[in-house]
Parts: sequence; C-alpha cells; structure tokens
Amino acid sequence: MQLNAPAPRGAGYRLPSAGKTCTTLGRMKSPVRAWTFGLAVLAWLFGGGPANGASTGLRWITFPDPALALSGLPWFSVNAPELWRFPLGAKDRIPSAVWTRAVAPDGGRIRFSSTTTRLMLRVQTMPKQIRPCFIDVYIDNVFAGSARVLGTRPTEFELFAGRERAMKNITLYLPNNHEVRVHAVGLDVEAPLQPPSAFAVKAPVVCYGSSVLQGTGAAHPGQTYPAALARALQLDFVNLGFGGAGKAEAAVVELVNQLDASCFILDLGKSYGDQDREAYVRMLAALRAGHPRAPILCVTPIYSSKEPNEPPYREKSERLRAMMREAALARQQAGDALTLVVEGLELFGPGDAALLHDPQHPNDEGNALIARRLAPVVRRALGL
Repeated sequence: MQLNAPAPRGAGYRLPSAGKTCTTLGRMKSPVRAWTFGLAVLAWLFGGGPANGASTGLRWITFPDPALALSGLPWFSVNAPELWRFPLGAKDRIPSAVWTRAVAPDGGRIRFSSTTTRLMLRVQTMPKQIRPCFIDVYIDNVFAGSARVLGTRPTEFELFAGRERAMKNITLYLPNNHEVRVHAVGLDVEAPLQPPSAFAVKAPVVCYGSSVLQGTGAAHPGQTYPAALARALQLDFVNLGFGGAGKAEAAVVELVNQLDASCFILDLGKSYGDQDREAYVRMLAALRAGHPRAPILCVTPIYSSKEPNEPPYREKSERLRAMMREAALARQQAGDALTLVVEGLELFGPGDAALLHDPQHPNDEGNALIARRLAPVVRRALGL
C-alpha cells in the first residue's frame, strides 16, 4: 500500500510507521520481536490499514452524511450506499459493457470545508482489482495527497497530515475504473465541518463518451481532462465515459438526457466504431429537445499514434471526425447555434504524441493539455 504519492514500479510495500519494506522481517535478530512484527505486517496487509493507533484522536463521520457533499454521481440518492454512475433500475435496459463500467464512480467527488490538519478515510474496493486503484485529495484545488487501495476489506488511509489549522476546501476524487464503497471520513476532533465553496454554475457539465474522456490514460482520478477542466473553471461535472462502450445507444442517451446540465461535452472518439451517423444524429436531437438552452460540444477524435502506420485505422479516424463534424454543422445550419464542433486534433494533435500513455490515450500531462485547450471553449459557451 502506498500513501500520499504514486508508487514507482517495482516498489515494495512500506509500513506507514516503520518506513521499512516488508523484507525487514527477515533481518530482525529477536525471534519474539520478529514474530510480533510479522503479525503486525499481516494485520496491516490483510486486515486493512495503518496500525499503531493511526486513526486515534479523530472524529469519524459515517458516509453518506449531509455534511459531506457528493458531486458527480447524480443517481446516488437511489443507489446509496453504492457509488454507481447509473441507477440500478437501468441495468437491464443498457448494454452490459456500459453497466460493468458504470459501477465505478469515475468523476465522483466528496467535498467539504474544514480546518482539519489531518484527513483519513475508511474505504473498500468491491471486487478484486487488477489495475491500481487510487483516491486523490485536493486542498483548494491543489493536489495534496493520494492513497492506493489494496484488497477488498475495509481499510483506513491517511490522506494528509500536518496541515495548517485554517479553513480550506477539501475534495476527495473517487477512483476511476474501480467499484468502491466509502464508509467514513476522519477529521480532527475539534475541526468544524462546513459546506464546500459554490460552483461557478449550479448545473454540472455532463461529459459522455469514450475511454479518452473517461481518463483511461491518466494515472489518478483527479488528473482526467474533465476533472482538470472543471477545477480550472470552478465547475461541477459528471463523467459518463464508458471506455470502448461509448456508442450513443438510445437507452444510454435517455439516461444522459435526464440530467440537469449546464453544458454537454460529447467525446465518443473511436468508441463510436463502425456505426453509420444515425445514432449520433439521434443523440444530438434528443439532447437538444431535452435541453433547449444547453451548449452541446461535439468533440471529434483526438490524435492516435496508430494513424500514421495503420491506414485502416487512420481512415476510420478521419471518417468519424468528418461524420461528427457534419452532424453538428447540420444542426447549426438548421438554426441550432448552441451545438458546436470542437476539433479533437486541436485539443491533442500529432505534435502532442509524446504525451500519450499508449497509442490512443493521453497521459497525465496530455489530459492537462486537453483541459487547458478546452477551457476557453467551455468558458465562452457558458458565458463565464
């Protein structure tokens, strides 16, 4: 388990109190001391969480609680305590590939203000995870720490300690691609708990689409481009990226359309696949009918390093860019001035290839770059 920073590849597990890797056990001279230490290691690894009274002297607030504002998961009231992105009642109406991704709380955030000098969290992952599972904390929109969650038993993590006793906005970014359950948040006993700062616009930016939008290439949930964009503009957001399952199916679009949105960002990318334009056109028409005054930003696919060397892939990319662009422009020509084209190659193009995590997905810096380039477009669209 790693606290407060991403784990380097090949790093050993470190005990929060001892600062030693688990290989220390074999070097201890006293058999009793080694046996005691070994039990502590096993309890920490399999029983879940830092030992030695790490959670003492705290006030624990059971989640959910009205004092802990939850953003980015609009169906939580019907799913609680599950942190799913779509309501359970929709499970049988949407494709299974969407539902299996929807159980992860991508874009979900717990927000509050407090003077606490220390922050702890009780949390567990639900199924066994394969990829790293992180929870990030930001203080006043600045990264302040991260915890990697291992195992499926409830675990306590210290996200930060030793901070000034001043009022601060605290945001916990829940994991991408991992189903989790949050049990409680731990603060200084005397620290007051207040609502977080208000967003610049009441309704969230609703993001729907692909793995790029979901943040597949980002190492941490706070580093996806929707998260970075929202922080820069002080906006709420909902991340409905579903990997390769962002295909504009009618049942999924119906759920997206239920949300109160200040703006839509549609980044279906290559996930749209080999479909014709009809599903995309129907999606735009449905969202406009449900939200007559909300800007709809149609993002065409960003650059992939597969394009120069794989002609079929390049042709598919170019076809999708042209289809999405033409669908949006057709609505403009019909009088819909709030449906806009955002060229993906202007957000992330061939000159940005060094910022790819893999051939299709930008890394942390690449996500930050997309957010910086997209921010002026969203700011103008919302009149900020």
